[in-house]
Amino acid sequence: MKKYVLLFVFLILTSSVFGQQFLWSTERDKAERYVPLNNVTREVLTFYDQYDLYYDFSGFSKDRFIKMFDYGFEDWSFLYDIEKLTVFALRSNTGRGSIVLVMCISKDNVNTLIFTNTPELGRNWIMTYSSDRDKFSQWFKTIMN
Repeated sequence: MKKYVLLFVFLILTSSVFGQQFLWSTERDKAERYVPLNNVTREVLTFYDQYDLYYDFSGFSKDRFIKMFDYGFEDWSFLYDIEKLTVFALRSNTGRGSIVLVMCISKDNVNTLIFTNTPELGRNWIMTYSSDRDKFSQWFKTIMN
């Protein structure tokens, strides 16, 4: 689990150093590319189709998420400022390929997915089988709470 935490922290903390690209957000005022909540699943399915694997970091309360991923990044207070469902996507480069981070933050919860083509990032990845696309879509809608 520590390897996953370090990967996640790498994604969050290296935004300015490694040129992380902000792709879109459901917050109209905070993004160049606004995506309405009812289009988020469709946008995430493009990542599902593009990448071979994803990591599931869903099911965290805000408090538990902060405790789990508090490796040198002390200011997670912005999570508590989010009261209504907000989803955003970021792309970064690992040196072996790109990764996309999708975060769904609601009043009480944080659900995160990381899409990649490189299984070397860690264990417990999930394959993105085309035959499971509809099942993934239905599941993803449940984490947008």
